[in-house]
Amino acid sequence: MTRESAARFLRSELNKHNLQDWGIRISPVEVNNRVSYLGMCLYNDKCIVLNAHHIDLHSEPDIINTIRHEIAHALTPGHNHDMIWEDKARALGCDNIAPCSHLELSSDIIDAIRSGATVNVTYEEEIIRRPKYEITRLQDKCPYCGKVAISIEEKTIENDDPIRPNLKFIRLNCGHTLVKKIPKGTPFVTMQTGGSADCNHKWDKAKCALCGRMRPYQFQIEGMQFSEAALAVNRGVAIFDEMGLGKTIQSLGVIRFHPELHPVLYIVKSGIKFQWFKAIMDWMGNEFIGQIIATSNEFVIPNLKTYIISYDLLIPKTRTNKKTGKIINQGFDISKLDFIKTVVLDECQQIKNPDSSRTQQVRRIVKDKSVIALSGTPWKNRGSEFFSVLNILAPSKFHSYERYVNQWVERYWHGNVQKMGGINDPKRFKEYVKDIVIRRERTEVMSELPLVNRTKLNVQLNPDENKVYDDAVNDFVEWYKEQNESISSIHILAKMSKLRHLTGLAKIPATLDYIEEFIEDTDRKLVVFVHHIDVGNMLYDEVKSRFGNDVSVLKLTGGMTSEARFNTQEEFNGPKRAILIASTLAAGEGLNLQTCADCVIHERQWNPANETQAEGRFIRIGQIASVVNSVYAQAVDSIDEQLGQLVEGKRRRFHVAMNNTQEEKWNESEIIKDLADIIMQQHNRRKKIA
Repeated sequence: MTRESAARFLRSELNKHNLQDWGIRISPVEVNNRVSYLGMCLYNDKCIVLNAHHIDLHSEPDIINTIRHEIAHALTPGHNHDMIWEDKARALGCDNIAPCSHLELSSDIIDAIRSGATVNVTYEEEIIRRPKYEITRLQDKCPYCGKVAISIEEKTIENDDPIRPNLKFIRLNCGHTLVKKIPKGTPFVTMQTGGSADCNHKWDKAKCALCGRMRPYQFQIEGMQFSEAALAVNRGVAIFDEMGLGKTIQSLGVIRFHPELHPVLYIVKSGIKFQWFKAIMDWMGNEFIGQIIATSNEFVIPNLKTYIISYDLLIPKTRTNKKTGKIINQGFDISKLDFIKTVVLDECQQIKNPDSSRTQQVRRIVKDKSVIALSGTPWKNRGSEFFSVLNILAPSKFHSYERYVNQWVERYWHGNVQKMGGINDPKRFKEYVKDIVIRRERTEVMSELPLVNRTKLNVQLNPDENKVYDDAVNDFVEWYKEQNESISSIHILAKMSKLRHLTGLAKIPATLDYIEEFIEDTDRKLVVFVHHIDVGNMLYDEVKSRFGNDVSVLKLTGGMTSEARFNTQEEFNGPKRAILIASTLAAGEGLNLQTCADCVIHERQWNPANETQAEGRFIRIGQIASVVNSVYAQAVDSIDEQLGQLVEGKRRRFHVAMNNTQEEKWNESEIIKDLADIIMQQHNRRKKIA
């Protein structure tokens, strides 16, 4: 019985006995490092807890007995294990009415489960039943003798030929030696996206100044080459570059040039599924068009090269329809993805707990597959939490959770309780993982980046938001048709403002997801620029609620006095970490935010000079970063995208014609009228297609 089927059976039993308002929790319960109760009945919480390890280990009759045992407690509160409870347990079909039993597992069994092993249980019949455990590890095995492959020495032999592969010799503790070929000469440098393929490109680092076409930075190409070599030797590779350095592009490059890795499954956070879809299309082309798996019962389209699913969809869940009482199973059937050859784990810290159902599901998916793990979180801050992903990537190096913790994780005393900290020897650890983990910080590769590094956060509107937005576009187009050529840009601006407001509201969830990722992956500050007051208030309230306990959250609006503005500036510049939700116009002048170098432009400005001024708040005396990362949240197929294309075209033409040191000049009236014409043209094209 799996965790999913156990939860489903428990749900049906609760409903059968009129306990629909009771909840279910499946999690390992630990006391002094010993996995304890098989199940618990929590009266106050109206919840029955099943031990995840119990489900993993024991037979279906044992699990069903435990479920009925605990439901008997729920139906007889206050009776513990007395005669009334016994009668109820028997009536429910429970044939074990002994007091609540325990899982007294030895440390090696617990370690085996956490280390990605399958543990089979059989029973030796004596006077009592005694469990006997057999461990079958999921790790790599020696192809010669079949023993678990544990690496004890590795050596690489370089080949001077730029095309012929290098050789890596790996000596195992069983005495055998493996030889792996590390490829060279893959043309990652040919990857390009956007702009025009026919342009006579004038490259400014990674961007064509003429057409806007993009290519990877040199450090990103080096990351692709590293990943290619790691995958040739191990089951997987980890790209742990600091946030904003293009981990997505690096993973796509490896996949594009290695067809043996296809098809690929991307497991991502739910809020950025479309962002991944867009990146795949931009960098890899229509050949790699993929399917976004959005619901648990979704049909998997065969013969595609890419599939995208969220971590949340992997977790087995059940709920009861309040009207019909029918049990609804939620959670995707992962057996539908058995054909996948490579799995990309974005934000792989999502599987940091080796005991969680999410981690167990991911382990099942990645079994016998290549894995690319992405995260901006450095291992030095995580300690034991990185074991799960390291074990998946290189099981010959990380074959035991217990050994990993004892060897690499520092311990400290908090009062009379011993706790785990970070890595106890970071320098030696980096050396040990240098063949499977690559991490560059922004300070290492800043010379590759422009002064202001602008990237897009693509957001897809949901169907309801799309309908409201399309209705607003129709209203604008009908109004615009009736106007004559002498209409002022102010009138056009007033009519188009509704479109910008709608996209600003619709992008809030995506920006919140980005902020969450930023807080988790960095120890830096962030400013989010908004235009509308209600959009700023909603963002501020949500950020304050979610993250206010961990980081200082501030707000800067146009109605603040100069004294209040100054105090907010000082509060932001003071601590090491802070989040500021700021009005773009209010923050555009007279503000010094040189302690920060990261921002999100949540809502676009009609005049790009206002955005440039906002970015300029960071480029002040005292700024130690040599690049400002500016992320533009952009609603796809909306006024955001249309304005972005218009502005970027003008920026390119300016830089081609002028020196980079000259200030850009913008004609706001011209931009507004051009934008109105673009909206009209796209609306007419859509009508023809329809």
